[in-house]
Amino acid sequence: MNWGTQISTVIGAMLGIGATLLVDRVRYRRDHASRVQDVRRDLYTRYLTALTESSSSLRLIILREADPTVRYQAALDAFRDSSVLMRRYEINLQAPPAVKEKSDRVYRLLRQWRDLLDTRPDLSLTSAEYIEALDQFHEARKDLQAVMRENL
Repeated sequence: MNWGTQISTVIGAMLGIGATLLVDRVRYRRDHASRVQDVRRDLYTRYLTALTESSSSLRLIILREADPTVRYQAALDAFRDSSVLMRRYEINLQAPPAVKEKSDRVYRLLRQWRDLLDTRPDLSLTSAEYIEALDQFHEARKDLQAVMRENL
């Protein structure tokens, strides 16, 4: 019996199995990283869309509603309907700390902007408080987008 042939066959089989396992592992990691990136891209897009919907609704409410009570209730409804809070929770669960921190800031600024409609019934698109709140929100959203891009 020739042991050399049998040993060579076993070593060849082990090398073949090892190479297959290594290739599968590399493919799994690459596919997993791609799926994570796709999920984050979708999450970031949905969050930015919710922020945009909510901020656009606030602007329209300021333009259309004169009655302070109706105005603030409309702002609360628009804020809720935009799903921005639900998207924020998703960000908090799935995004890295840098993105979470920036998203929290944008959310707080948007909420403060919304609450101006309650505390300042005479708020208009040309008032200093509105312009300052809008500028802060836009700057924070720009910072958030930059961090999101880095993460993708």
